[in-house]
This record gives sequence, structure tokens and C-alpha cells, in this order.
Amino acid sequence: MQYSLISALLAATATTACTIPGGTLSNTITKPFGVLIQNPKYPAIHNKYMNLNAAGGGDRHLFLEPVPDPVRNLTLAAGVLTWPDGGIHAVIDGEYSAVDNTTKMFMTERGDPRAIFQPVYGCNPDNNDLQTQLKFVTRETSPTGGGVCLRIASGNRGYEFRYTPPNNPASDPTNFCMPATLIVIPEGTTISTGTVRPTTTAKPATPSKTTSKTTSSTKAPTASALPFTDMTSSGFSFVGCAPEERTAPNSPTGRTLVGSMSADDAMTEEKCIAFCKSGGYKYAGTEYTRECWCGNAVAAGRTPPSTAASLANCNFKCGGSASEYCGGNAYLSLYKSCAAGAACVNAKFT
Repeated sequence: MQYSLISALLAATATTACTIPGGTLSNTITKPFGVLIQNPKYPAIHNKYMNLNAAGGGDRHLFLEPVPDPVRNLTLAAGVLTWPDGGIHAVIDGEYSAVDNTTKMFMTERGDPRAIFQPVYGCNPDNNDLQTQLKFVTRETSPTGGGVCLRIASGNRGYEFRYTPPNNPASDPTNFCMPATLIVIPEGTTISTGTVRPTTTAKPATPSKTTSKTTSSTKAPTASALPFTDMTSSGFSFVGCAPEERTAPNSPTGRTLVGSMSADDAMTEEKCIAFCKSGGYKYAGTEYTRECWCGNAVAAGRTPPSTAASLANCNFKCGGSASEYCGGNAYLSLYKSCAAGAACVNAKFT
């Protein structure tokens, strides 16, 4: 029997490291809670909260933090995720994508097909603690099963929540939808994720035709007092934190770097620069912890500011190294190749 990659990964997120109590939990939770996302195979989404972002007509889009706005007072009514403050609930009925056969999940007061969940006990993959998970049951009017996954929203607005049907055979090679486990975190609770286990050996492979191969640099990067990594030993100097289209609205449309792109949940500055160097590009930039962009020129209107304050927009840690910064939400940590024989010096910031 043939199963889809997403279905297999959803099954792989299960764990039996702790003791699971017997019995069935109620599908109604009246005490307010936040929703934490877990999947240690994908550091970009692991142990981050679901947030609600304002949309038209009182609706709220579901995005992963740091996209605003934080919400920790959700409830569950007969399996339906609800935000009492806005009088809205989670539905699955928006922005269908034929490429990967997924549909957007968002919050509304309308009667669109609801997302139905069932609370179950599970084990925290980081510290084996018992926790309450929201097991996805069904999208109303659709076959039972399937799951919730996250992928980058159009316009690079952040990670959005989507529904993937049971045994989904489709996958977008350029924007893979990462399976997610939803965890109930009672309002006011401080979570402790414990020691995160290494995930590199267990990371599932994406189809070979869609995976960008990179070569790690043999030269170690150097830490900086500012939020960037000194990569001059690899022949690239730091230029600054460059905006993308959404964060530079007065500039022409399109990407800041228009060459090749690579995505890797274990992205580092070394990997990105090695990837861009292999393609002969002059510029390399990391973004949103896992993306690497290359180009031979910076788009008009996207030249990074020279102020130290501007670097705060590139404060996302790299998925493959907690000591490195890989851009931000629609901002690039931008590097430029140094001319042969010339000094390789990072930009100065005041």
C-alpha cells in the first residue's frame, strides 16, 4: 500500500516514551490555553506557538510565532478550536493549493467546514513528559483523518497552518508542508522543553529531485557582537539586514536576490554561502531560519541600512546553529563575496 510522505511523517511524530493513561479525554476544554507546535524533525516550527493574525471581516489567520498576534486563551468546544474573545472558530476552507493538495486553516465566525480535534495524551519528544495533544480527527464534510501541516505563506509572510487530507499523494517540492503536532498549554503555564534530542539522523528525506545539495564550509565562522556571523574566512563579508518586498513596500516587486534558492531546516550561514559560491553568485542571504537566497545583484530599494538598530530585523537563529542568525521575517542576512586579493571586511554599523 502506498502512503504519502506527509502521512508517513505524521505517523512518525508519535512517541511512546512516557506512560499513557487509559480512558478518553473530553473533546471540550473550557479553561483557556495556547497551542504549541511540535515536530523535532523541523526546528523551524518545533516548540513555537500558534498565533492569530488579524484579517478582514473579523477573521484571523493562523500563523506560527513570531508573526503576531499572540493568543493564549483558546478553548475547545465539542472538538472545535475556538477563540472566545473574537467569537470565532477554526475552519478549513481557504486558499486551496493543487500543487500539494492542501487547504488553509483559519478562524472565522462563518459556517465553513470546521476543523475537528480530539484531545489525547502524548509524550513530549524533548523530555518525555506527559502532555495533552490535539489529535486531528477530520475536516467536516471530508473523509476522516488527515492532519495539520505548516508551510511558508504566499509573499513569505511566515508559516501558515494548512490541512492535508488522509494519504495525500501530493507535495510541493519548493515549499514543503511540515507535519505538526498541536499541544495544549494552559494559560499562564511556563513550558520547559528539556534537552532537545539530536534530529539530524532522524530527519526524513525530501524527494531527491527537490533537495538542494549544499557543501559545508571547512572554515569555522566567527561570532560577532552584533546579530550576524563573521564569514570573511569563507570569502564573504556581511552587508547588513536587507528587506524583502513586503518589508520594503516602496521598492519594485520581487525578491531581493533573484538567483537560486535552497531551503534546509538545518540551515547555517556556512551552508548558504557554500551553496551560492557553488553557483558562482556574488551575493548570499539567509532568511526565516531555513532559507538561502543567491544573486548577482541586490534589487533596487533593498540596500540594507548601516545602523546597528536595523540588524534587529535579522534576529532569527539558524535552524542548524543556535549561535548563528539566519535573517528574519521577510528580511535577509545579506553577504557579498570579497574581490580576489582585496581585504574582506564586514560593513560597519552605527
